[in-house]
Amino acid sequence: MDDNKTALTDRLWLGISRAYKNNKTPFLAALLTGLLAHGFAFTNKLLNHDEIESLFGKGATVTSGRWGLELVKVLFPDWSMPWIYGIISVVLLAVSVCLIVRILGIQSKPLQALLGALMLAFPSVTGTFCFMFTSSAYALAFLFAVGSVYVYRFSRKLRLPLSAVLLVAALGIYQAYISVAACLYMLLMIENTLDKDSSPVQIVLFGLKALALMAVSIAIYYGITQLVFLVTGAEFNSYVTDNVNGSVSLLRRVRMAYDSFLYVFEFRNFALITTEASRYIHIILGALILLGLGAIAWRNRKPLNAALLFVLIAMLPLAIECMYLIMSKESIHTLVIYSFTAVYMLACIVAEQLPGRTGRAYRDAAALLMAVVVLVNVYYANMVYLKLDLQYENASAFYTSLCAQIKDTEGFDENSRLAVIGQQDNLMYIPDELDTELMLGPAHDLVNIYSRENFFRYYLGFDIPFADDAELEKLENDSRVAAMSEYPYYGSVQKIDDYIVVKLG
Repeated sequence: MDDNKTALTDRLWLGISRAYKNNKTPFLAALLTGLLAHGFAFTNKLLNHDEIESLFGKGATVTSGRWGLELVKVLFPDWSMPWIYGIISVVLLAVSVCLIVRILGIQSKPLQALLGALMLAFPSVTGTFCFMFTSSAYALAFLFAVGSVYVYRFSRKLRLPLSAVLLVAALGIYQAYISVAACLYMLLMIENTLDKDSSPVQIVLFGLKALALMAVSIAIYYGITQLVFLVTGAEFNSYVTDNVNGSVSLLRRVRMAYDSFLYVFEFRNFALITTEASRYIHIILGALILLGLGAIAWRNRKPLNAALLFVLIAMLPLAIECMYLIMSKESIHTLVIYSFTAVYMLACIVAEQLPGRTGRAYRDAAALLMAVVVLVNVYYANMVYLKLDLQYENASAFYTSLCAQIKDTEGFDENSRLAVIGQQDNLMYIPDELDTELMLGPAHDLVNIYSRENFFRYYLGFDIPFADDAELEKLENDSRVAAMSEYPYYGSVQKIDDYIVVKLG
C-alpha cells in the first residue's frame, strides 16, 4: 500500500508500534518497576499538607515562575487523581527513559532494563508522588527536558529552535529539570572522550554549544515569565524571592553543590540513598565507575582525551547539583535532585565501553549492584507510602473525634466559627518506625494551619467556617483562651463569643 494513501491513524499506529518494538526493553522495565514501586500510591489517596491544600489545584503556578504548570491544566485538570495521574506519570517517565537510552547509545538489553528500573524507583519519583497533584505535569516537564537533548542530538531540521522550545517548556513547568539536560550533555561529552578517534576540540565545542543553548533557553524562559507577569499583574512569590541565591558568591554556590553531592554518599542527604547498605553499594559502584573510566582512558592512550575526561568527571557533580547555582541551600530537596540518576547512566556507559573479560566482569558487578539499588528503592517507596497512609488514618481518627466534640460543645449553632489554636504534633502518634528522614513528602505536620480547613471540609465532611488569621491572633491573646486546658482534657473545647475554640497547645 502507498504510504501517502494510508490513513493518518494507520500511520500513527504504525509509528507507535515501531517505537514500542525498538524500545520495548527499557519501556517495559520502567513501566513494571513504576507500578511495583508506586502502585500503592496510585490506588490510595495519600496525603501531606500540600496535597490536602491542592486537592483541586496545582499549587503556586505563575507566581513560582511555573506558567507552564498553569497551561498544562488543559491536559491535566485540577483534580488530584492518583490512579490516572500516576499511570500517566509512569508512562511519560518510561518514554523519557527510552529517549535517554537512545541519547547515550546503550545497546545492552540488561543495562537498558536496569536503567529503566533505576529511573522509576528513584526516591525523587517517590517524592513526586507524595505531591500527586503535580506529578503528571512534572513527568511531562522531565520528558520535555530529555526530549530537548534528544532533538539536539539527532534532529537535522530545526534542531536548535525545537530543542530550545522543549527546554523552555520544561522550565516553565518545573525549573529544576535544567539539571537533567545539563547532565545528559555532560554524559555525551564524557562518552565522546572514551572514543579514541574523537577530537577533544570538537568535544569542547559541542559542550560550549550545548551550554549556549541552555543559556538562551533560560533567557527565553525568563523573558516569557516577565511577559506573563506584565499581562497578569503577578510577581514572584516569597518562596522564590526568599530562596534565590543572589547574596551568595558564585564560588560559595559551587562549593555547596559539591558538598551536597558528597553528602549524598555520606548517607541520607535528601534520602537519595535510602539505607546504610545502599550507601556502601553506591560507594562501590562509584569506585567501579572511576576504575572503569581509568581503564578505558589507559587503553586508548590519548592524553588529551584523558585530561578532558578528568575535567568532565570533576564537573559532573556540579551539573547534577546545578540548582545550587540559583537557589538557596534551604530550597533544595528530594524532587530537585532527580539528576543524581546520571550516576547510573554513567555506570551503563562505562559498562558498554569496556571490552573483553574485564568488560564482562565489570558489567556483571555493576548490574548486580544496580539491581540491589532498585530492590532497596522499591521497598523504600512502599515504606514511604505506608507511612503516609498511617499518618492519614491517625489524623482522620484524631480529627473525627474532635469534630464530634465540637458539635457537642454547649452553644454550638449555625453561626459558630471554628478557631483551632496551636498544633497537634504531640497529640497524634507518628509512625517513626518507618524512617523517612530528609525525604520531602511525609511530614509530621500533615494537618497544619494551612491545610486544616480543607481537611475538615474534604476529608471529614465538616464544612464549618474557620476563623481567619486576624481572629486567631486576637483569640490567642484572650485571657479566656489562656485559661483553657490543652486538648484532649476537659475544658480544651469551649465556645467563646461566636467561636468554638479548640486549644491544641
